[in-house]
Amino acid sequence: QEPEESSGINAEYGVNDAGVEQLWAEKAFRHATVYFKLICSINCTKLKLSKYDDELYQQFLMSFPRVKIDVIDEDKLKSVAAKRRWRTFCHLFEHHVEEYNFGTLLRLDCKEGYSETNTTLVPRVQFLAIEIARNRQGLNMCHFGKDPNPKPVPEVADDNEGQEPEESSDKVEDKCKDPEKVEPPSA
Repeated sequence: QEPEESSGINAEYGVNDAGVEQLWAEKAFRHATVYFKLICSINCTKLKLSKYDDELYQQFLMSFPRVKIDVIDEDKLKSVAAKRRWRTFCHLFEHHVEEYNFGTLLRLDCKEGYSETNTTLVPRVQFLAIEIARNRQGLNMCHFGKDPNPKPVPEVADDNEGQEPEESSDKVEDKCKDPEKVEPPSA
């Protein structure tokens, strides 16, 4: 039995409320913004996203041992078979994780930030499982020290000729390309 039927709501006849959709979109965007700022600001290998991180991670590894999490194939993620497996996974945490099925924005390629082409919508528990795994495996460390709100750099004449170039975020970018180069910050 589908969840919509058990709650007395038939999604087939439901009408989308633009106000509710707008509020959801704002909340999802705020969540994504805060999360990306976090992984840019701290050593995310030690980051706790919920009280159930250990359980989520262990269950994720058991339920999806071969799922590639650095770059997610959205078609595979949204396939009928994958949705069925993820639905079962999500329901394991229904009574533990607050708003476990709230629509949450997930980056498809962990080396990139949130963008229209690098984002998909998933239930909150699915976001948590994937991002906890990415963090514990050091895949998000490539963002550590990166400006989460990069501003476009206006092109100007090169007045620094003959001077040492300023420290740039190239080292951070290199870490994104090659996770083996990731060095955890000293404590």
